[in-house]
Amino acid sequence: MTSQSHLEGMDPVLGRMHEQTFNIALAQALRKRRQAWRSSPDAITYERSGVFQEEQADRPDILVQTPEIYPVVLEVEFGDPAFRDARSRLGKVVIGTTDPIRSAIAIGAPPELRGLSDQQLQDWLADPYAVELKYAILSANIRGDEKGEVTVADAAVHYWPAWPNYATGNLEDLAVLCEYAAAPPQLVTDTAKAVAAEINNFALALQKALEPPTAKAIADSLGQTDPLQGLRMACCIWLTSLRLQNRLAQTSESLKAQGLQTISEMKARYRVGSVITPDELRAEWRKILGENYGAIFHTARNALHPRIPVEVGAKVLTDLSDLADRISALRLGNRVDFAGELFPELLSDREETAAHYTLPETAELLSQLAVARLDLSDWAAADIVAALKIADLACGTGSLLRAAYRHIRNRHDAAGGTGADLHKRMMEESVVGLDINALASHMTAAGLSAMEMETPYYHTNVAVVEVLGGKTGSLELLESNQITDVTGQIARTATDNQAAPTNIEVMDGSRDLIIQNPPYSRARNDRKVFDIAGISEAERKRSERRLSSIRNGMRKSGSEVPHGQAGLGSDFSALADRKLKPGGVFASVLPLTASHAESWTGFRKSIEAEYQDITAIAFVSHEGSMLSADTHMNEMLVIASKGQGNYPPPKQMFCFNLNDTPESVAEAYWYAKLLKGLGRPERGSDILYDMGKRVGSWVATRIPSPGFPWFAVGMQSPHLAEAAAELMSGRLYSPQAMQSWDLSLGFTTLGQIVATGPTHDLIGHPRGGDGRGAFTFDELPEGYIPTYPALWAANSKTQTGILNTPTHEGHPVDGRGDLQRRMVSQRSDLFISRGLRMTSQSIAVARTTDEAMGGSAWNALQTDDVDLKAALAVWGNSTLSMIIRVCYAQTTQQGRATMQVKALAGFPVPNFAAAGPAGEQARQVARERYAELAALPLEPVSYAFRDENRHRIDAAALAMVGLGGNAAAARALSHLRNLWCREPAVHGGSAAIMRALGLRGPRGE
Repeated sequence: MTSQSHLEGMDPVLGRMHEQTFNIALAQALRKRRQAWRSSPDAITYERSGVFQEEQADRPDILVQTPEIYPVVLEVEFGDPAFRDARSRLGKVVIGTTDPIRSAIAIGAPPELRGLSDQQLQDWLADPYAVELKYAILSANIRGDEKGEVTVADAAVHYWPAWPNYATGNLEDLAVLCEYAAAPPQLVTDTAKAVAAEINNFALALQKALEPPTAKAIADSLGQTDPLQGLRMACCIWLTSLRLQNRLAQTSESLKAQGLQTISEMKARYRVGSVITPDELRAEWRKILGENYGAIFHTARNALHPRIPVEVGAKVLTDLSDLADRISALRLGNRVDFAGELFPELLSDREETAAHYTLPETAELLSQLAVARLDLSDWAAADIVAALKIADLACGTGSLLRAAYRHIRNRHDAAGGTGADLHKRMMEESVVGLDINALASHMTAAGLSAMEMETPYYHTNVAVVEVLGGKTGSLELLESNQITDVTGQIARTATDNQAAPTNIEVMDGSRDLIIQNPPYSRARNDRKVFDIAGISEAERKRSERRLSSIRNGMRKSGSEVPHGQAGLGSDFSALADRKLKPGGVFASVLPLTASHAESWTGFRKSIEAEYQDITAIAFVSHEGSMLSADTHMNEMLVIASKGQGNYPPPKQMFCFNLNDTPESVAEAYWYAKLLKGLGRPERGSDILYDMGKRVGSWVATRIPSPGFPWFAVGMQSPHLAEAAAELMSGRLYSPQAMQSWDLSLGFTTLGQIVATGPTHDLIGHPRGGDGRGAFTFDELPEGYIPTYPALWAANSKTQTGILNTPTHEGHPVDGRGDLQRRMVSQRSDLFISRGLRMTSQSIAVARTTDEAMGGSAWNALQTDDVDLKAALAVWGNSTLSMIIRVCYAQTTQQGRATMQVKALAGFPVPNFAAAGPAGEQARQVARERYAELAALPLEPVSYAFRDENRHRIDAAALAMVGLGGNAAAARALSHLRNLWCREPAVHGGSAAIMRALGLRGPRGE
């Protein structure tokens, strides 16, 4: 779509503008967007012949290139993007190099521009954010052969968006796409895997050659207890340092003056054997350490142990230097998180520590939205921008810090500033990055340093923090404003290179932005907190006790956020809250369970009470919706601004539910742009279309009560989310008719009208189980009459109606008489399912012919009111109750709605126990209809759209809340039922259910 308002008032001129005229003007306007382009005359060239080898008559419209990244071609047409011309450039080799074009951007300019004069065109381009162009990126993961010849098959070309679609954006968007297009993601991933394999081989060679005490000393210097892990980390740190040494030797005038050599110059000094010895390398690194970069090179030099035999040391370092040259030759640039891609390939304990690398797409999406919330009076003023305080207190390889820093620099750059003016203060004062892993800390410092290699700094606050010795890493800051860098590498200057522990200050209420992807580890099954490779059980328990002490202190101070069942993610959320200043921005990757789980209630309450503009971003297809590498968990993003105490807490939140995770950094950038363009409306919802497809939806919805599950997070239909909010407020809402009807009963919670029974841990255990509880349970044989019956298990084949028989018989465990009497006293004939599998189970609330105990699948609900039991049994199996269940329960496993035991009491239900006419009517309807409805066979819950018996239950449910006989309300319920069944969380991606719904199943089935 053309920005018509920007063209208004421009009178047409004689003749038509030539495409070349537009290309020249566009290139000149684009050059102004980045300091690197402004300062180099060859960074952006246009309409120039002789650019490609063996060129015929064609020439690229615009060529963008810098020494650090591969060239990108821009091809322009008036109208739709220049797909054909852009495709033809892929594989062409820039003259004088062996660099094939791996990415090209097809651009479409508004046809109306042809009628503008040159001055009018300049006026149109003068406001970079008002310009509207069409964009598409074409890329191929290719390299030239020794002769520079490349063949690119059509199948190897990737289009973003999918051809023939395109994105529409402004001039700043084009600048960003030029930076992101230079390195195809697959090339980065392939390179990381190949480099990791070589590093592992180098580490094995070192392990074979070193004396065990030397290998242990190297591991110890990096905070590792496993020698081989330590040697892998050392090799990776040396590789990174060799690459940085090369760049510093080429770009730093002060280090050039000191004679800092590139690796090639070091090798060229000797005629016999082009090798690098450890002593020679230490001498070069000493020059660097005399000026700056201690956070990087001191770690590398410490790991270069003097007892490494010169033969194997020289061999490994020389091979690493060759590898460094090959990586540099790929020209991946500092926009690409190569370090992050490499990190997960090298660590052996990521699963145990739940420390997972943040995907580049995630870092882009979260950081752009977070930085957009920073409210500065003048982005061009270096002093103002450099005063920002940002932190990641579980930084890993620095993906999020680097992305946030880059967006801050870009905003400063675009406002007319220079990134070099920020770098020293940002590195020395503004940025804090902490991690328990020395390799991660090193990579963070290296990645941030690479943003501005020519600008020296003398210390930084990127550090390694301790978990050994009964410490908890960054979480020590929950009780302190300082933390120790255990490697002592931080505060070094030109005259002080001695290793000494250094305290880093992170004051409470000091940070403008905390951006994080905290570890999720929690004690569960075989997984333990602080289960780090090589750590002794005694050390681990010391840290665990220390964490318990910190949590107890937080609870005593009134904080409900840290919770053992929620895991370390909740502790880091509490830490971020403590360190953020009023008006500061909280930006975090969190497990999707944080939106619904009872154990995260304290977190939700805290965010709701103390923050404004709460935004959650999730994915409607839960399977594969990971935002971090290899978590195998569903995740979400949460961004919120800390309140400043002068306005009430919010009553609503904004949810952005994407159909799919972004497949590239460019797409993540566009998703963030879409979301920013929506603003943060207080109410409403809509579907989001862009780039020729349905991207997702948004909904701004009320928070029903403090800490209530954020039910709209991850919901596909925004209309269903709106209707669910209305339903829990006591109204049936029809999105189709835009009409609502008041229910005769208000909503209460299950725990207010019945007693919720005990957990199965108290009731007992199956035979052969772990021995917990009062009884040992066996399955009931057919026809057997039990003394201690239990509705223990769910059985989708037999439990197809409301009325059921017990599944197990209990046998008292010796010595537990008091507990047994208590469990027997809490028997019932009304039960609620805790882990409802909607794709196979037919009932969510069950009755039994005789009283029984509950079990692992069913929890007893106790009341003496027979009519209330009937009402809850009918309502609990209706579609309206199922809609609320999906809102309230955890749906992180597709097709399953799970409620923790403690959450059952808070489950919203109409107040069927209410006195007065409405309550009496509801109980009367239930009493009259129960026998008929309890005998009905039901299909699995996910088939509610076609199950006529479920529809009969739904009609009774409407009658119970005063809407019986209301045809319009019945139509509204039918529509909501169909929307609900189409939710991925409900159908679970089941091919059979999706076929029945008329949807395309997984893999197009």
